[in-house]
Amino acid sequence: MLKDLKWYGLFLLLALVFIWLTGFNGLYGQDSYEYLRYTKCLSTFVKTGTNPGDYFWPLLYPIVGAIFSFVFPLPFALQLVSVLSLLGAAIYLEKIITLIFNAEKNWARLYVFLFFLLSPYMLRGSLVIMSDSLSIFCVVAAWYYFERYRRVVENRFFLAFVFFFAAAIAARYAAFVVLTTPAIIMSVIFFRNFKVSLLLLSICIVTLLFFPHFLIRSHDPLSFLYHEWVLSWSPLNFFHNRFNTLDGIASYSFYNMLYAFFNILHPAFYFAGIVFLIICLAIKNQIKDKKMGALIIAISVYAIFLAGIPFQNMRFLLLSFPLVLIALFPGYNVTHSYLIKKKFLKYGIGLVLVIQLGLFYKLFGSFYNNNKTEKQVATEMLKYPATVYTFSIDGALKAYGFKGNVINMYNVKVDTLKNADTNAYVLFNVKQFAEQWKNKNPMINWEYLNKKHVLIQQEEMPDGWALYRVR
Repeated sequence: MLKDLKWYGLFLLLALVFIWLTGFNGLYGQDSYEYLRYTKCLSTFVKTGTNPGDYFWPLLYPIVGAIFSFVFPLPFALQLVSVLSLLGAAIYLEKIITLIFNAEKNWARLYVFLFFLLSPYMLRGSLVIMSDSLSIFCVVAAWYYFERYRRVVENRFFLAFVFFFAAAIAARYAAFVVLTTPAIIMSVIFFRNFKVSLLLLSICIVTLLFFPHFLIRSHDPLSFLYHEWVLSWSPLNFFHNRFNTLDGIASYSFYNMLYAFFNILHPAFYFAGIVFLIICLAIKNQIKDKKMGALIIAISVYAIFLAGIPFQNMRFLLLSFPLVLIALFPGYNVTHSYLIKKKFLKYGIGLVLVIQLGLFYKLFGSFYNNNKTEKQVATEMLKYPATVYTFSIDGALKAYGFKGNVINMYNVKVDTLKNADTNAYVLFNVKQFAEQWKNKNPMINWEYLNKKHVLIQQEEMPDGWALYRVR
């Protein structure tokens, strides 16, 4: 067993060295700073009993991060949760492929390393402080126990599925859509072999995992169902690529229906995906007995769900990406056999490594530069511990120690506040916000401040950010 895990241990070591060399702390965009903030609140609650309050997303990721924070410093503790979750998902993915296809273990592991661990979007997502990796780990683990239970009806497999099914949802609500298909099949098998004791144990597991949710959100435990993306879901969105929502105006290159399958089509997810898909279609008669129906349905249902949301984000496609890899493994298997026969395998591996790492370098660069910009701007703002009107970067300011009063220009209308503090500042990025947030609160407030006050530029900061003094 230890011998099998040594390659995963090596990958972990390389990931940690990469984090140390780049200085990338996993903080990117507003969401990651909010995860960090709430993790700190939970950690403080354990130490002092101070009420942590609430925040927007599911609770499992910050809870696990808070537990890790008693051993590792924040934000590294949260980043480590993401990296370890990626590795855990890879181990279960290897086990699923071996189980379904009776594949050679070394072949399956090579596939997982080349196309999962080194998938540019997947690898980048595991280095960021976000709940994606943890939820993906739970999704893959749940799928493994689903495959075991449908073959051998044993209580331990059912309970393990229930645990990871609930944990996946407790990390990211959308995981429910991915796991609905195996959950239905599991339920049918369970009721054919019904046991009261097993049902009670399952209820206990689910209750334990969702207890923090109901404790903290007892006033409205179903509030997550009122999310704008859920309420505005529509099949009409399948054929649109421009949306005007509360998150601003967004225009994309492709219609939603095509975007929803990018984890097969986009090279930064799976550059060989189309090739392997064609091979799978060509040999479909050879894989009919592999019980692939549940995989295909789950992938399709989640893709349809994403296509109906008036928004596009590559992150969302990560949840079903492991299932795509499982479904297309036969295509890889044929290719692998061909390369061995022609004695081209080592060249093929080398080519995949070059492509994957090249695409990762390109993708990671934008995250790294934004992380660096946020650090620089937040550090510079430490010199101005006063009221500051800003947008998008408020989480970074607080995370890096800004002591002034931060007013988020998305959450308020400045004209409804008392007269602007004459010692206040405005930290804004007109170039970044002008188009997306046109006629939305951030730009409305910016225009109001310019109209009613004199804004004197105090300092020019990286990547379009500028600091103005209110007069």
